[in-house]
Amino acid sequence: MATSTGSIDLYQLQHESQSFLHPVIKPIRSLQYFPKDVLVTAFSWHPDGRTVGMSLSSGTVCLSSIDPFSQNDPKDSHVDLMVHEQEAWTLAFTPDGCGVFSGGDDSTLRFTSIDVDQLIYRDASKESNTHTTTMPWVERRIHGAGVTAILPLRTDDNGSLVLTGSYDEHIRLLHIPPIGRRTVVAEANIGNGDGGVWRLKCLRVAQIGSTSTDIADSEIILLASCMRAGARIVKLHQAVDGQWQFEVLAKFEEHKSMNYGSDSQSALNSRGQHTIITTSFYDRLLCLWRY
Repeated sequence: MATSTGSIDLYQLQHESQSFLHPVIKPIRSLQYFPKDVLVTAFSWHPDGRTVGMSLSSGTVCLSSIDPFSQNDPKDSHVDLMVHEQEAWTLAFTPDGCGVFSGGDDSTLRFTSIDVDQLIYRDASKESNTHTTTMPWVERRIHGAGVTAILPLRTDDNGSLVLTGSYDEHIRLLHIPPIGRRTVVAEANIGNGDGGVWRLKCLRVAQIGSTSTDIADSEIILLASCMRAGARIVKLHQAVDGQWQFEVLAKFEEHKSMNYGSDSQSALNSRGQHTIITTSFYDRLLCLWRY
């Protein structure tokens, strides 16, 4: 759990009397990485499962190993990766773990490679620990307001496909080549004039980026937390001609405050539906619904 007082708090889900009907959440440790006036606005686990990236209200994006039983001072165990000019709102690792994207209130999307030798819990025998370094970059042209959500879809020799959300209420699919200009492949306004695309979660993927002539099309189904606009179910669709487009499939607008958090069970229910939980801020409301 990220906190507004500069820490990452670790908890364990336990079951009393070996019964799954009565789970208990017990705190393990609070890792006080930063001063208590610094907000940890988001965190993301590195693919190695033992390293975490954090974005901060100070604008810094940093990396640290996580050891719940270490006696070392957490303040000495993090590495700064990059700094936004205003609050850093979000970050996401590349699928191979060799780079990290971040977004901030300065309307920029940033990228830097990660020196995997910095990761304390690395396995020197794995080939993934050697990679080609990509030069850091800052993208200032694409977003009309703060970058608040980042969801990498895939990376290959032609570059990366990355989804972003912004305070400007747009969701965008970006193509990021290894060298050259970053471009918007598709975009859509999914707000209601008083929102923003705060977070994105993938619900379902079908043949993303397939080049097989036997596949008619490709699509990804997304769950978007859109602040005052509520939640959205969005389809990103690629037709046989290669063009991508967004389509809003459903809206959930019961929240009377800002929808900052949404999640879904990974398995579908017996009716083939997703079970979704959404939350909102000032009214402290939690809703369970299905799509």
